[in-house]
Amino acid sequence: MNRTIYFLLLGLFISSGDIEAQPSPEIGGEINTHLNFDLDNSEEIWSRTTFRLKLDSQVNDNACAYANLKMFTTETLQFGWKLSEAYVDYYVDKFDLRVGVQQISWGTAYSINPTNNINPYDLSEKAAFIPEEKLGVSAMRIKYYPVTNLALTGILIPYFVPALEVPGVSLPEKTLENSEYALKLAVQSIMGCDFSASYFKGKEDYPWINGQYRDVEIYGGDAIGTIREIALWAEVAYAQPEEGDSYYEVAVGGEYTFGNDLYFMSQLYHRSYPENKENYLMTVVRYPFWDVHTLQLGLAYETENEIFITFPEITLSLADAVSLKIGGMYISEQEKGSLLNQIKNMLFLELTYCF
Repeated sequence: MNRTIYFLLLGLFISSGDIEAQPSPEIGGEINTHLNFDLDNSEEIWSRTTFRLKLDSQVNDNACAYANLKMFTTETLQFGWKLSEAYVDYYVDKFDLRVGVQQISWGTAYSINPTNNINPYDLSEKAAFIPEEKLGVSAMRIKYYPVTNLALTGILIPYFVPALEVPGVSLPEKTLENSEYALKLAVQSIMGCDFSASYFKGKEDYPWINGQYRDVEIYGGDAIGTIREIALWAEVAYAQPEEGDSYYEVAVGGEYTFGNDLYFMSQLYHRSYPENKENYLMTVVRYPFWDVHTLQLGLAYETENEIFITFPEITLSLADAVSLKIGGMYISEQEKGSLLNQIKNMLFLELTYCF
């Protein structure tokens, strides 16, 4: 029995003290079919159908349970599955306890969050421009609210989960010494702004040049606020690996929605690694039309290597619970070693049914 099961049993034991009659569990989910066409190689078509089932249940007045199961087709025409989340929440006085497989999102920036280091990216979704979905990790998370507008968070991750298992590279042993943990202090509503400071101690999501996963400490901070209805944010993370040189990431940006519902976002993202430095200027413009459809244009420019990328998409609401997304991506050139070196010129179709 692995530590994930132990964590779930612990949460159920804590929450089972006063089980009373509660409403029936809420069950929902979605079915998604994605087709990706490589514009540089007309013979390469990638597809995946995903079925996601979500369960939300109130255990008693102080506890609830949640599960998110993802099942999908593979390239060998078989089925795979992943437990995105499966946890128990328990609330008492000024404490919130969450135990089980969970997604923990930190940071305030748009799409790319330097301080969001708990869950590794799911790199199996090869159609993604920048992978958005992350892998669930088994963890115990405790939040403490000592006073109004102040929250302290502590996270214990019993064993390491990599972004992608690389053939020939051994994973760290599942020992207490290799456990990961993180701390966060968040302050809200100070002169209209929210601030946080965070610390993570664990391992990098990818193996280093020596074929091992390096131990790393990451210090982070972020802030978000508004000035005349313009939302502004800043986020920074500084990493000190046990071996090799330190590196850092910074994201600064803002967003505004005009009176006609036109949404505009602009952000600068910088990362400074020992082997290279990159600066990305990102802009997203989104406009809803006919009340239920959305047109979006995304642009990015990497200044160091003068790489330009555009990713337009349109989302059509075909019915109350059915949507069709049509999009594409074009990159001017590829630079080895940059964030963009895995991107291909492509066209994609995505049909989603929610229930």
